[in-house]
Formats: sequence, C-alpha cells, structure tokens
Amino acid sequence: MKTADIKQILEHYREGDESTPEIAKALASLNLHPDLAAWYKAKTRFDSQMVQAVAQIPVPKELRAAILKTPPVLQLPSWWRRPIALAAAAAVLLFAGGISLWSAHRGENFAQYKKSVIDESWGRAPHLDIETSDVAEFNKWLASIDPHATVTVPSGLNDLNLRGGRTLEWRGHRVVLLCFSQGAKHMHLFVTTDRTFDGLPPQAAPDYEKCNGWKTVSWAQGNRTYVLTGMNYLTFLKKFRHSGHWTMDG
Repeated sequence: MKTADIKQILEHYREGDESTPEIAKALASLNLHPDLAAWYKAKTRFDSQMVQAVAQIPVPKELRAAILKTPPVLQLPSWWRRPIALAAAAAVLLFAGGISLWSAHRGENFAQYKKSVIDESWGRAPHLDIETSDVAEFNKWLASIDPHATVTVPSGLNDLNLRGGRTLEWRGHRVVLLCFSQGAKHMHLFVTTDRTFDGLPPQAAPDYEKCNGWKTVSWAQGNRTYVLTGMNYLTFLKKFRHSGHWTMDG
C-alpha cells in the first residue's frame, strides 16, 4: 500500500472502532514504515489528548435549558428541535475542548520539556535502544527511523565516551538522546530541532538549572536545542569557553 493510502485509511480510525480488512492491512503495514508508525503514534496521542480535554470540561447544569430556550432560526416541526439542540450543545463542547487543548499546547515551555525528557530517559531499563561508541553508526541507525534526522556531538564533548542512544518524543516531535560516560560519570545529551515552546535558551549562551535533582545545562545552536545532564558546571565552563567566547558547535 502507498503511504498516502495508508494515511487516508487511518486518518479517521480510532482504536476501538470496528476494523475492516483494509484497516487491518493498513495497521499491519506500520511495522514496515517507521515514519508512518511515528505519524500514527502522534495522531493517536493527539486523539487521546482531545478526548481527555473534552472530558475535563464541566458542563453547566443550565446549558441544556439555555440552548433549548434559544429560538431556532428555522421554524421546523417540534420533533426536529430536540436533535438540533443536542447537536448544538455537542458542537459547543467540541469547540470548547479544542480551545482548551490549544491553550494547553500554547502554554508548553522549555522547563516542561526538560523535565519530561529527563524523566523518560531514566524511566525504563535498558534506557538505550542502540549501544555503540561510533557516532556514524548511531546516525545510520537513526536514519532507519527518520531519514531526515542526524546528530553531531558538540566538539567540547568529544573526549567523552559515547555509549549509545535512543529517540524520545515530545508532543509529536522527535528528541534524540545520546548517552556518554567519563570514568564513573554518566551523562545524557538531548537534542531536538523543535523550537515551538516558550522559554528556549538563547543562541550560544548556556542556561544552568537544576531539574529533578540533575544539574542541567541548556543551549541553542543553529536550529538545534541541547540539554546536557550529569556534568559539573565548572567542567562545562572549561570545555566550552575559550578566550572569553563560547564555542558550542555541534
């Protein structure tokens, strides 16, 4: 099946809906297309968020009565009025749910992003999807998931030992995790090109902050945003500041 056909079939499918041979075939094909699988996962997450947002909206007791009291635009027989009134109420709720969800997304900020990815990165065992000390091998693995994704290690971290990495998702956007070690120290570097949330660190200027007990350093470089956990602030300063200038190429 073509990618466009699979998306068209699954666009309006919701888990729990009645399945058909065509839907079953489209779902099975996700295993062969990592990009489509990521798209379907993001779509399912959005559907779930929409349902939760609508479910959390309190319905005023007087809403139904107020809608029923509103004179209809068309003078239809009385047996038509009840369905129209209920449909109008449903439309109001869906609209309010959309506004609520939009507001929630609009309020997303960099601090929430940091907390989420740091929590998730340590929340499972093993915490790596691929173990390798070769960045080229990691990028080859990454390309099998997303042909457009690639990462480079900032030059100040080249003396660390790469252990491997994995991918995470934040609100439907891909986040790449690289795991490093240096002696007994264990560090995580999160890289994303998602720059839609508020409170991003400025370009080539580090932001130091403790998050969930971890010392974190965040910075932006080009279209990428980095979060590093597990490194001493003074060590980071020595690695990336030379002759009064920050060098965070990567």
